[in-house]
Amino acid sequence: MVRGKFTLIGTDNNGFRHRHSIRKNEDFKKAFIDFMVNLDFEEEKIRGRFEYRDEETDKLIRVKIKNIEDVCGSYSNESYEVDVFYGRFKVIIVVRTKRRAQMVDHLVKKAKWIKPRIIRKIREGKKAPLEVTPDIKLRKKNDNA
Repeated sequence: MVRGKFTLIGTDNNGFRHRHSIRKNEDFKKAFIDFMVNLDFEEEKIRGRFEYRDEETDKLIRVKIKNIEDVCGSYSNESYEVDVFYGRFKVIIVVRTKRRAQMVDHLVKKAKWIKPRIIRKIREGKKAPLEVTPDIKLRKKNDNA
């Protein structure tokens, strides 16, 4: 069940440590909960970052993602260690694991990418600028890298 989608800004990995930069918006909360549940974390623990019950009124308080800034969170289970940093405009998730297939499958199926910028290469003389768009290629499922 897709609850929300990450908007990936960038990724990096060395086979064990995976870093994902994600656009910070309200969709992030639902997508992050879904992502973490897919990595076998308890939904209620993850949801607790974004909502809690007021003890006096018993009212459910939902925290807006824009109000979470310069905060780090850390989660771990038998297969994954996850660190999350909430910046002003983006969220950085670092996942350490030797079992990356489950995480990568989730991101391929349930994340979207920002649209690449058009880079203009200025030609000398009176010719019009040449537009170059960077290519983004996804690896096939059975690639090992």
